[in-house]
Amino acid sequence: MRKIILFLVILFGLTGRVEAMGFQQTMDVGIGVFDAATILLDYDATDKDYKISAEVRTANFFDTIYPFIGRYSSEGSNLEANKTMKDALPKIYQTYTKSRNHIRTKKIFYDENGYAYQRISTKDAKKNVVPIKDVPKTADAADLQTIFAELIGNFNQTRSCALVREVYDGKKHYRVIAQDEGTENRYFDLLKRTGNSYKCSLYIENLKDNNDNILWDVSAETPIYFWIGVEQKAKLPYVLEIRIDSTPLGALKVVPTSLKIK
Repeated sequence: MRKIILFLVILFGLTGRVEAMGFQQTMDVGIGVFDAATILLDYDATDKDYKISAEVRTANFFDTIYPFIGRYSSEGSNLEANKTMKDALPKIYQTYTKSRNHIRTKKIFYDENGYAYQRISTKDAKKNVVPIKDVPKTADAADLQTIFAELIGNFNQTRSCALVREVYDGKKHYRVIAQDEGTENRYFDLLKRTGNSYKCSLYIENLKDNNDNILWDVSAETPIYFWIGVEQKAKLPYVLEIRIDSTPLGALKVVPTSLKIK
C-alpha cells in the first residue's frame, strides 16, 4: 500500500513548462472499494526554473490501519537548449514521510549537469550520507519527478507523451517507458462533463533487484494510464485521471477534485 501511494505521488508531479505560471491541484485516490488517500500538488515555474511539491495523506479506512503523511519536492532549471539529454535539469530532490512508527527523510543532490552525486537519508535519529557513484553510462535520470517534469514539458511543445528514460539514484535502477495512446472524448469527474483528453500509458522496467516488489510488479506488467487535459487560457497541461486496472488491492483510480491556476 505505502509503496503504491509513494509512486503515485511522484507520478502526480506531471507538470509543464510555462512562463511565470503555476497551479494547485487536489486529488482523491481510490483503491478497490476504499477511499485510500488525498493529494495536494503545487507547481510553480518560469521559463528558467521549476518547483514541484506534493503532499499525500492516507484517508478513512487506510488512515486507520496505516496512517501516513508524505511530502515530496523537486527543484531545478528548465533549459530550452540543454547540452545534456534532459530538458529538465534537477538541483535537489527531497522527501519527508511519517508513518505510525517512523519518520524518514531523503535528499538527493545534483551537480551542474543534472546528475546525482550524493544522497542524505534519515530514519528517526539515524542519519546516512551516501555518495552516488558508479552511475551506469546508460542512465540519464535520477528521480521520477524530474522525468515527468521533462515529459510534460515536452508535451507542451509536441502534444506527445513518448519518452524513455533510465533512472539510477545510487540504489534503484529502472527504465521508464511512456507511450502515446491517442485521444479520448469521455466524461471526467473533474470537468463534470464530457471533454477531450490525451491518453498515455507508462511502464517501469526493473533493471536490478530493487527489493520493492509491489511497485515493480504492478508497473512492469500492468500499464499505468493517465489522461491529460490542457487549460485553454494558460495552455497548461494538467491531470484529468490516473488509473491502474489491477493491483494486489484492486483497481486504482485517481480523480482530481480541483484545479487552481495561479
